[in-house]
Amino acid sequence: MRIAILLVLIAISVATETHLTAIKQLREKTRITPFSDYFYGMLELHQSSKLGEVVTIVQSMLDKLIAASGANEAEHSAQQANFEQQISKLENTLETTESELSSVNQQINDLTSDLSSLTQSLSFQGQQLLLLSNQITQLTDNHQEEVRAAEEKFNNNSRYLAAVEEVLRFLGDALLGNTSLIERERAIEAAKQALGDKHPIAIMIQMTSQYDDNTIRRVISKLEGIAKNVQERLDAINTSSTNSEQQYQTLRSQFETTYSNLDKDKQFNQRQATAKDNDLASNKRRQEELQELISTTKELLDQTRVAEDNENTSYTSKRSHISEEISIVQSALDLLSQLPAQ
Repeated sequence: MRIAILLVLIAISVATETHLTAIKQLREKTRITPFSDYFYGMLELHQSSKLGEVVTIVQSMLDKLIAASGANEAEHSAQQANFEQQISKLENTLETTESELSSVNQQINDLTSDLSSLTQSLSFQGQQLLLLSNQITQLTDNHQEEVRAAEEKFNNNSRYLAAVEEVLRFLGDALLGNTSLIERERAIEAAKQALGDKHPIAIMIQMTSQYDDNTIRRVISKLEGIAKNVQERLDAINTSSTNSEQQYQTLRSQFETTYSNLDKDKQFNQRQATAKDNDLASNKRRQEELQELISTTKELLDQTRVAEDNENTSYTSKRSHISEEISIVQSALDLLSQLPAQ
């Protein structure tokens, strides 16, 4: 359309003497643009026989348009390079961040799994420690009961042995040591006074005094056998108590050693759990930071790509516009070069 108008205007300026009036009328009827102004001025100069100046003006316009086209290309190249650099940088940041996030996610999974295992271990170790503590308490209670029972048994046998020995002493002193009846009665009376009439030993001496010496010796011999057996029981009780004490101390030491080692393992696991829990919290904070950074980077990347598309659209439109203007001016210049000089 612009070329047609220009051609008409040029034709009018060449073919008619009233071209100046026609130009003015067309200037009033036509939408005014920088190009129409140039060409109106060109025609006015031409009707005044300044074709050379018109050509110079049009050529200048063409040169400016070509320069503008080159500047547009250079600006577009610079913009494209900038966009590509920004996009590449954002893509690298996104790739690096996503890679780190993947690593952090894996660490979170590993730490969560480790903490689960440690929690189970700590629970089991706590149960084992409680069981060991109860066993140590039960072992101690049982041992104390055994000691009490052994002491009671030992004391009973000791009293029994003392009684037997007391009987043997009185029998030997009161009966065998006195051959006459009067002396025995005096010894029996002395025993009653010393022990009491109702004391078993006094009663036994009284009864035994009625026997002859041989019978008394047999009684004494049996009592000595009883005393020996009681002493053997006392020795056995002492030996058993000593062995029981050693076994108790050994078993308690084993329990306490096991308890101590297990408690150390539990404390170590507790420290590990605390450290891993802190690491998990730190990794979760980092996870949130990375997720936020990825979201922001994607948003910036999208915005940059939209800006790049807008720049490409603007560049294409501007390039098309400049190319159209260059074509118009070049066509006009070609027509002018065909006109005769005035």
